[in-house]
Amino acid sequence: MPRGMLLRSGTYWYVRGKDAWVKLGREFGPALVKYAALVGEKPTVTTVQHAVAHYIEWASTRRRPIAAATLEGYKNSAKNLIPVFGHMELVDVETTHVYEYLIKRGNVQANRDRALLSAAFTHARRIGAIKGEDPTKGLEFRNEEEPRQRYLNDGELAVLLNAASSKLSCILNFSYLTGMRQSDVVKVKLSDIKADGPETGIQVTTKKTRSTVAIQWSEELRACVDEANRLWTRAGRVYLFESSPRGPHSKRGPGPYTTGGLRALWRVARDKTGIQNVRLNDLRRKAGSDKDTDQDAADLLAHKDTKVTRRHYRAKPKKATPAR
Repeated sequence: MPRGMLLRSGTYWYVRGKDAWVKLGREFGPALVKYAALVGEKPTVTTVQHAVAHYIEWASTRRRPIAAATLEGYKNSAKNLIPVFGHMELVDVETTHVYEYLIKRGNVQANRDRALLSAAFTHARRIGAIKGEDPTKGLEFRNEEEPRQRYLNDGELAVLLNAASSKLSCILNFSYLTGMRQSDVVKVKLSDIKADGPETGIQVTTKKTRSTVAIQWSEELRACVDEANRLWTRAGRVYLFESSPRGPHSKRGPGPYTTGGLRALWRVARDKTGIQNVRLNDLRRKAGSDKDTDQDAADLLAHKDTKVTRRHYRAKPKKATPAR
């Protein structure tokens, strides 16, 4: 670490002589940036730990920051990478080290860790911290990764909706009908709903890909939105689904649900049913699987490439007739 920067009990501090210690935070990337501001220097990027932290900080504060779920995944990968590579100088990391890491871990998470390492090296080259070959590139190997193929059938969906509270049931039904990601569902605004005129339906720009999709009305979708407007009635409401936090979070006031809060409510409802191996994201897969064609599914899910749709979101068992 830079001179004057210390780590104590999981927190980074800036220490200068007899002056009071300045708390920099628990995350190395943001702490490094705060340190640089205090001493008037640019953050030094020489080790893998520096590069990973600097990349995560850059990716989370740029004009179009990465999605919260992606950032959380990066932080989880960083926890795996730092104990192994963190102390190494960037110039000392070789392709064989990355290959050994993938083989030793032997799981899908290792692929995610490798992706973060690659992004960190690319960023380090971009800012001039390293030159030459990127050791994560050209490695034609990744641990085998099978797409999830869990199809939530209509009966299971009905049981889940029945087990949920009326508000959660409305949100889950909306999630299935629109095929939206969780992060997009919780941020649908009343202004996104076009009830009248030539462009009727729901028009949203996805948070992950920035693609705009206009979902036309069906009887079921219109009924679902009407139900939401019956359940959430606060004057001045901005979002279709609105949370009113209680307890320690009550100061936040009314606003959109968080994805973490939505998943917590989902787990309670799911556990009541006893249905096995089902996730909240399976509603999106069911939406894609229930469309007639790959292209119809891709249009609904706002995918630019039907290959992604076909591989990950077309899980409905194919029907066949007997030979005779």
